[in-house]
Amino acid sequence: MDSTLWAHIRRLFEVDKLSKSAIARHLGIHRWTVRRALAFPQAPPAHGPRHIPGRGKLLDYKEYLKARLTEYPDLSARKLFIEIQATGYRGGYSGVKKEVRSLRAPAPKAFLRLETSPGDYAQVDWANIGSIPVGNTRRILSCFVMVLSYSRMLYLEFTLSQSLEDFLACHAHAFAFFGGVPRKINYDNLKTVVLSRLGQHIQFNPRFMDFAGAHLFDPTPCNVRAGWEKGKVERLIQYIRSAFLAGRPLLCFAQVQKEATLWRDQEANTRLHATTRQRPIDRFALEQPLLQPLPTHPHDTSLVRSVKATSQALVHFQSNRYSVPCAKAGRVLTLKAHPHHMDIFDGPARVAHHIRSYEKYQVIENPHHYEGILAQRKKAQATKIQESFLALLPEAKDYLAGLIAAELSLSSHLARIHELGHLYGSATLASAIRHALAFKAFGAEYVQRIILQQRAALNMPDPQPLVLSRKPHWNSLAVEQTDLALYDQLFDSHPPAEEL
Repeated sequence: MDSTLWAHIRRLFEVDKLSKSAIARHLGIHRWTVRRALAFPQAPPAHGPRHIPGRGKLLDYKEYLKARLTEYPDLSARKLFIEIQATGYRGGYSGVKKEVRSLRAPAPKAFLRLETSPGDYAQVDWANIGSIPVGNTRRILSCFVMVLSYSRMLYLEFTLSQSLEDFLACHAHAFAFFGGVPRKINYDNLKTVVLSRLGQHIQFNPRFMDFAGAHLFDPTPCNVRAGWEKGKVERLIQYIRSAFLAGRPLLCFAQVQKEATLWRDQEANTRLHATTRQRPIDRFALEQPLLQPLPTHPHDTSLVRSVKATSQALVHFQSNRYSVPCAKAGRVLTLKAHPHHMDIFDGPARVAHHIRSYEKYQVIENPHHYEGILAQRKKAQATKIQESFLALLPEAKDYLAGLIAAELSLSSHLARIHELGHLYGSATLASAIRHALAFKAFGAEYVQRIILQQRAALNMPDPQPLVLSRKPHWNSLAVEQTDLALYDQLFDSHPPAEEL
């Protein structure tokens, strides 16, 4: 502010008796500039003191800043800095920014403590715990928490996901634990509950609303960024973290859930509550009869997927494979996954039931699903053995007819005779069958006895089977038989004279 402006302001005020507002309008300056000019008993020097002696740089401008922010709350600190610079402020921008920030600091909010009637309200939320080892992998660990607002009765359940199916299943388990359903339940704006929200217009998740309709409760989402509206469950999650989870190693999913159930029943629901000064279990005795009854028919909360069985009669689900009956190979089936088990359907008929695996890259099989394949394999193997027997010698057909006429177990005797061929050679076996047929001795025992008698007469030891212990699957390999008579021919033939 120069001396000319200072003198002009004082003259208009002292001589012309104009008000401060009128002077500001007349000169086109801010009223605060007029006040500051009148506060100086003499003209301020061009580079004189930047503030009234003995007072801070911003002290004279605090009221101005406060008035401007009251009238226009969205004014920026930079805009206000430019305004007061025009009126003579010589301080820095950082001081103005700090002052504006303090003037804008919101006043602490006061909340009205509300108590609900028994059976009216519950609150629900997830707690993110971290991760936990599950077999050959790690899974995200979450904790579902529901608390009845009146009694503070707690239900908690640990899960390996926060999917809609797990969310609904946990609700069903909580209602079963309470023995009834509250009339209203408070939630955050979870995607499993609220798909979108514009002001008070809420689009709910349709599958969640199907569940809510089946259980007759009214979902009540909190306002946006108003987590205090479900403060009971928020404080309860803090209590779970400090009283149950703190210092507890998370090594096994099943063990954590088992310990949580004991803690819930023996400590959490039997403690003296800090607000009600009563135990939740005691207040629950009053609240439980006022809950709505459970639905007559349980609501299906399973995860449903359409899957196609492979040629190996396996279906893929979440990095694992599950077996189905071999007759269902290549068919499109319906998989319904629950938190702890899964069912596979072909139309309305259930064709497979498995324990759900949360590991990765596992094959979960039911041996009964492959009985058809094994039966077909045995039948094919029996046919192959019979064909091999008939090709052994021309008389084999007559011996086969004798086995049938003797009403013996044809497949069993042929399999044993086939093994004799592996052990003693096809030539020895063919000779024994001729002798057995001549004496009409039908059966694997007769054939084996003839072979042993023939070998004893030649003073030949009984051959010992070769067993491969390190690679046992090699023991079942079929090796093409070699006619040992070829070696006898080598010894019976005489070399030509020129080779001697």
